[in-house]
Amino acid sequence: MLGVLGINHKTAALNIRDKFAIPCDDIIPLSEGFLQITEISGVVVLATCNRTEVYYSKEQWHYEDTKDKLLKKLHNFLGIEKDYSENFYHFANADAITHLFKVTSGVDSMVIGENQIVNQIKKAYVFCTEANLTDAILMRLFQKAFECSKRVRTETSIQQGATSIGYVAIDLCEKVFKNLKQKNILIIGVGETGQLALRDLKKRGVNNISITNRTDEKTLEVAKKKNANPILFNNYKDHLAQFDIIITATSSGEYLINKKDIKNIQHIRKEKKQLFIDLSVPRNIDMAIAELEHTKLICVDDLQQILDDHKEMREMSVANAGVIINELVEESLSWLNSRTLRPLIKTITSNMQQLSQNELVEYRKNMDNEAVKQIDKYTNLLTQKYIRLFIKNLKDATDNGNSTDSLDVIEQLFSFENKNK
Repeated sequence: MLGVLGINHKTAALNIRDKFAIPCDDIIPLSEGFLQITEISGVVVLATCNRTEVYYSKEQWHYEDTKDKLLKKLHNFLGIEKDYSENFYHFANADAITHLFKVTSGVDSMVIGENQIVNQIKKAYVFCTEANLTDAILMRLFQKAFECSKRVRTETSIQQGATSIGYVAIDLCEKVFKNLKQKNILIIGVGETGQLALRDLKKRGVNNISITNRTDEKTLEVAKKKNANPILFNNYKDHLAQFDIIITATSSGEYLINKKDIKNIQHIRKEKKQLFIDLSVPRNIDMAIAELEHTKLICVDDLQQILDDHKEMREMSVANAGVIINELVEESLSWLNSRTLRPLIKTITSNMQQLSQNELVEYRKNMDNEAVKQIDKYTNLLTQKYIRLFIKNLKDATDNGNSTDSLDVIEQLFSFENKNK
């Protein structure tokens, strides 16, 4: 009924995750491709710097077949010839719900308790819903995931300390430059990640911050609102020499700074250290920059190695978060399982009613109107009584949908056919 196929920072290095980064413009055609090759009825695609995940629902469940079709379509759509299937995980039903709730709550994040992920999931969910890609099951479960996230963040201490990759990156800046307040910093990209980095820098008293964005209007808007120095996107390379720290956080999918760009300005900076932090997936900064003297390049995966003073406190909170997650998973699973029985309950009800009506046709021909009313009333009462009894036995036999091994046999028992036609 519900599944998730994904790749994340735990299963694949950044160079592999780069390959499976999905631009926003590709989400709808990719999702429509999924719907065409499988019996999927709804899909939500989540693409962040640390994970690419496909959440889906379907009526008929063929676990391995669905996984293989999704992986093949994803590889083909992105033009990836090498098979990276071993880097993907695939969960179904209870495991898929648990995974969704953990991700939304920040339990499964690189930085435990990060608060950026829930906003990213909300955007992905809304985007796919507005594109008519989701169904009732996904809508219900994602709403439950947001409820779970809110409870975990308010009822535990999971958000103590660093709560975003950008926060950890700023921690690193302070370790590289002891006098961070005196440094000139450029942020390329003013989406959510870039603005979080800007906010954290401001909180630490850094004021020499310049920003640029592919859309100049956005640059000017954020610069005015956040009191930063705007640089037009076409001109940012002309200013690289003046910055001690350069942070990139865009979804452009290409190098915005390469080795040649930095090599050409090193005579201006002489031997002054320059730190590059690439928060983008795919990367925005050429890794060859690290080969140059007086430069240091940090990417998303490197940040995982940065120690966080509050890490132990947040990890202790994961156990408390688990209690909340398990409670809401059980609640959601019960709802999901009950839906499994709906088609069969509909079959039992309609077939019993149809059988009753068919059998009464000949009797009605020889009865007056009052007798017909009485026999119809009695037959309807009897039919409804048996329908309720059969449905009760169905729920008991399947543990309210938790055990579906016998559903095919039960469905055959109630697939009545009129052999006398």
